[in-house]
Amino acid sequence: MRQFRHRFLFEWMLMFLLLPPTMVWLDSKPGLADASAVLYDRILSRHQPTPSGNILIIGIDKRSMAELGPWPFARSVHAALLDRVAPQGPRAVLLDIFFDERSFDPAEDQRLAESMAKIPVYLPLNFPAALAAHSGKSPEFLPISPPLAAAARGVGHANATPDADGLVRGLWRYEGTSTRLWPYVGLLMAGLAPAAPPRVDPKAAQDWTRQGPFGIPFAGPAGTYPTISYVDALRGDLPNELLRDKLVLVGALSDAGLGDTLPVAGIGALTGLAGVEIHANALDALIRNFDIGKPSNVERVLWISLPIWVVLILFLRSSTDAVAITLAACGISIAASVAGLIYGRINFPMVSPVCGVVLAYLLWSWRRLHALLVFFRRRAAALNAVPAGAFEPLEQPELPALDSVERRTHALDRAIDRLTHLQSLLTEGVWELPIPVLICRADGIVSQSNAAAQALLAGSRMTLESNPEGSRDHLQGLDLPRYLEGLQRTDLPDAEVRDRPSPWVKATASEFTTKQGNIFRLRAASLGNRADSGTRGWVVVLPDVTAERKAQKEREQWFGFLSHDLRSPQVTILNLLTLFSEGAPNVNLRGLLEGVESEARRTIHLTESFMDMVEAESGVYRFALTFAGSIVLDAIDATWAAAQARNLTVKARLGSSDCSVVADSSLLTRALVNLLNNAIRSSASGTTIHVCLEANVDQDASQPQVVISVQDEGAGMTAEQLAKVMLSQSRRRQPSDPAKPLAAQGWGVGLSIVHAVVERHGGWVDVISAPGAGTTFFIGLPLSTEEPLIAESPS
Repeated sequence: MRQFRHRFLFEWMLMFLLLPPTMVWLDSKPGLADASAVLYDRILSRHQPTPSGNILIIGIDKRSMAELGPWPFARSVHAALLDRVAPQGPRAVLLDIFFDERSFDPAEDQRLAESMAKIPVYLPLNFPAALAAHSGKSPEFLPISPPLAAAARGVGHANATPDADGLVRGLWRYEGTSTRLWPYVGLLMAGLAPAAPPRVDPKAAQDWTRQGPFGIPFAGPAGTYPTISYVDALRGDLPNELLRDKLVLVGALSDAGLGDTLPVAGIGALTGLAGVEIHANALDALIRNFDIGKPSNVERVLWISLPIWVVLILFLRSSTDAVAITLAACGISIAASVAGLIYGRINFPMVSPVCGVVLAYLLWSWRRLHALLVFFRRRAAALNAVPAGAFEPLEQPELPALDSVERRTHALDRAIDRLTHLQSLLTEGVWELPIPVLICRADGIVSQSNAAAQALLAGSRMTLESNPEGSRDHLQGLDLPRYLEGLQRTDLPDAEVRDRPSPWVKATASEFTTKQGNIFRLRAASLGNRADSGTRGWVVVLPDVTAERKAQKEREQWFGFLSHDLRSPQVTILNLLTLFSEGAPNVNLRGLLEGVESEARRTIHLTESFMDMVEAESGVYRFALTFAGSIVLDAIDATWAAAQARNLTVKARLGSSDCSVVADSSLLTRALVNLLNNAIRSSASGTTIHVCLEANVDQDASQPQVVISVQDEGAGMTAEQLAKVMLSQSRRRQPSDPAKPLAAQGWGVGLSIVHAVVERHGGWVDVISAPGAGTTFFIGLPLSTEEPLIAESPS
């Protein structure tokens, strides 16, 4: 991965350094320059300035040529025109006519020079570029006739040089040779030309030098500026004050046919303008500061390079948003170029920054995609090389790949299928493990758990709060160390506390008890504990020792029972024999025999009770449909002799003797016998024990039930004794003092048998009692809607 990163950064740096100068070089080449020119023309055609009212054109048109004769006109004609114009007080006059040749009649030059002295007149220099190229000489301006040059207010160039596509978009402020640069004649008329022309380094200069380009925002097609005919002006057919304080341009119009028409851009269709109209637009732009400048070389390089650099930096920081970044950069570049042209009057490159941004995106995407494909190919090969053994997924038939991208896609698909298959098998395997397993982060937060762990821990308040969505994994997000702090902890004295990192310090040396009574221990193993990566997570195993601890308590209980209850009768017998052998006065042979018999019967009764308890909790029940009344009567018959011996009366009231239950008749009868025996032992001689049977079929009851009650007229129980009797079987089998046997705590094994049997029948046990008011036990059993089959007696 580090190798790809270094290579990727190296390629990015190459694009950052080489792409901008490449686009700067391409900006001046055909293609990008032509596209920029087209956008330039479109923008200017929609933002044409309003012509100034300070410029007037006197045009040499077709009518003037017809009336005044062939071209060129005599210089005296031009002098007459100036004489007509001068009285109206124009600010300046440009004679857009070349006077580089002397007149055959010197008087003509003198006549024109005298007229030029009356008003400021500016003359253009002739530049015969075609003649210079044909003769092989260096190009240069042709000098103006000396009398006229001396009379002119200013002399400058008037070259309108078309661009590479043949359209005129602007002029140069200065043109000339290495020895002298001539200002544009419009600069002289606008008063913007410096006193001394700029100097040119002869060593660096070409044969022809141009400086200070500026673009012209053409106001419109031919006729946009006010124009009057040359012949009309010559005759004086001019409104009064028409030329007052105006800049007057005299020159040939397009319909004169003198070849002075050039195609210009930015006025809609490709329409030509006469030279004099081009100079009118240029002069107007210079005077009103509407001329369009060009950026310096440094500004041009930064204008093209800055968007490219910005998008490349943004690509590096947020590659997923590369398309949005590219579109935004292109839009901003175009908007900035348009705003600079319209409001800043600077013709920044328009197409080159946009093409540079797009090319940066294409190169970035190409190299990024290539790097990703190489990375995917290597990683897919590495994944496919991992042996899966028996967990290898079945290979699916594939269509032949058309190119390398599709081949790499197939390899990646196979790797993903294998990885997904292995992950699915791992997840399902962990879920089905019979022991509780948790996958935790380094800080102890649960990220995955299996079914056994959820059965052990789920349901606590903290667990539900940690996963409110109720997904399949109810322990996900649980803070396990904090959860363990809230549980009952039992430290194991013989456990070894190893030097484990937090959060499992001392946790492995304790047992924890949940609110549901489940007991578990904790074992943890770290994931990814290599020196260079640290601990990435933990596999936590929670062995459930609830059954083990329950069996241990039961063993302690029954050991106490055997050591106390079964040992007590034998000790009594030994004591009687010792007293008889020593000739105690109160012990005779008859008393000895009666005492031995009583203790032997007591031992047999305790043994039978113990066997009943074992059978009641063994889980081996033989359920069958039977009448509840027959079970009650069998229990009364079984205790009839004991009741008679104590002079007690047992009355049965079977309100629903024909109701049936699904029960193990033998065990259920034995449970009722235990209740009746308790009632017999608690009743005084001559009292009555009432046994009732009723069926509760109330519609409000969730399930119809059979209720059996056993009521005696004994001494009853106190509230403390009643609370102990009402404890559940599990709590009653976990005495507060394990060393003290159950019989010594006051309720014996009989009630344990009752609770165990009734619980296995899906029923409940309840009791009400008060001192001096006797005791009543209730047993509730599910009522069956079916009736038992009664075998018919043979006739």
